[in-house]
Amino acid sequence: MSRHPARRVSPVRGASQHVAPADSISVLLDEWRRERPDLDPSPFAIFGRVWRLGANLSNEIDEWLAPLGLNFESFSVIVTLRRSGAPYELNPTALYRESLISSGAITNRIDRVEALGLVKRLPDARDRRGTIVRLTPKGRALADKAIGLHFQNLAGCLSGMTPVEQAALSALLAKLLQIMEVRDRAPVGRPKRRQPRMSHSRQ
Repeated sequence: MSRHPARRVSPVRGASQHVAPADSISVLLDEWRRERPDLDPSPFAIFGRVWRLGANLSNEIDEWLAPLGLNFESFSVIVTLRRSGAPYELNPTALYRESLISSGAITNRIDRVEALGLVKRLPDARDRRGTIVRLTPKGRALADKAIGLHFQNLAGCLSGMTPVEQAALSALLAKLLQIMEVRDRAPVGRPKRRQPRMSHSRQ
C-alpha cells in the first residue's frame, strides 16, 4: 500500500474519472504519515477500517433489533440455537463457542432470554451437573424473524458495492481471519502454525 495520500486529479473533459472519497481512517493515516514519517501505518489502513466498521455496524444492529425487543447479545443467543438445527439446543459452553458473545456474558444473556420466554434450561442427560439451553417455539419464531431482518439490513449496508466487489472483499477478509485464528491457536513462544483453519461467519 502506498505511503503517500492519494492526490485529487482535476477531471479531464470527456474522460471518466473515479476518485474514492476519503473515509475517517484515511484522515488518521495522513496524520500519522505527517507526524511519524519513519513509520509505516499501512497495516492500520486495514485493521483500523475493520474496527471502525465493527463499531458502526454494532450501533446499526442495535437500532434494527430494538423494535423486536432484542439487543445483539440476546439476538446472538437465539439465532445460534436456531442455526444449530433441531432440537435447537446447546449446552452453555457450546453456545458461547458458536455465538459472537463473550464467555463472561453468556450466563447473563441466557438469563435474559429465558426471562423473555425465548429459551428454557433443561437438565443435561450427559452431565448431571450440566444444563442444556433449548429454544422455545416463541424463541424460534422470533429468531426466524430477526435473522431475516438482520440479513436484509446487512445487504443494505453493502448496496454501494457490486456483487464482484463483495465477493472479492469477502475472500480477502476470510483469508485474514484464517491467518489471525491460526495465530490465536499457536502456543506462546512457539512458531505459528501455517495451515489455516476454515472459518465460517457465525451470524
